Amino acid sequence: MIEFGITLKKIRLAKGYSQRFVAEQLNLTRQTVSKWENGRGYPDFENLILLSELYGVSIDQLVNRKTLNLDRQKVLQMNRKREKVLWLTRQAKILVVAVVTILVVVSGITFVIAQREQAREEAETSPVSDHFVYVVNVKKVVLRQDKTGATTGIISVTLRNNEIIQRPTLTDLKKHRLIVEPKKAEEMDPDKVETLSKTALAKNEQ
Repeated sequence: MIEFGITLKKIRLAKGYSQRFVAEQLNLTRQTVSKWENGRGYPDFENLILLSELYGVSIDQLVNRKTLNLDRQKVLQMNRKREKVLWLTRQAKILVVAVVTILVVVSGITFVIAQREQAREEAETSPVSDHFVYVVNVKKVVLRQDKTGATTGIISVTLRNNEIIQRPTLTDLKKHRLIVEPKKAEEMDPDKVETLSKTALAKNEQ
């Protein structure tokens, strides 16, 4: 950089220009021109073109291996290091994108599994009122069951007044005003409330 500054100064002096004059032509401060000539900085490519036009010389006369004091081997080594850094940066970006993508996918899968597990737990721990119809004034219920003991239907419902409803359906119970809303049933005396499976009632419809 020192050689470049010396060259720049020699050309300026040969033209008889002051640093202030050069600075005014380039819309810069005199300190900027002084910095270039003292080897403490380089003009950018655009200003190099303007300087070559102002001094009436080619850019090659201003900037070449001699004025820049370039060592070819050092430049090649620098290029190799720069390319390696760029390659590592690209690989790091690819890795980050891949990791983020995997995390998003895993988070999505985990969320879905958690939602399903929560739904399953809620289904298993739901109160009876979510799955059963409450009836009142029932004296006796005769259920139809299979070999495993699972309810397959309701044979009959005997009311407190001894009236018997054969193969009762939800419509029959509503007709006799036996259906109680779940919230109301929870407030009632348990001894006055019986539960009938909605599934079993539905099978009676068939």
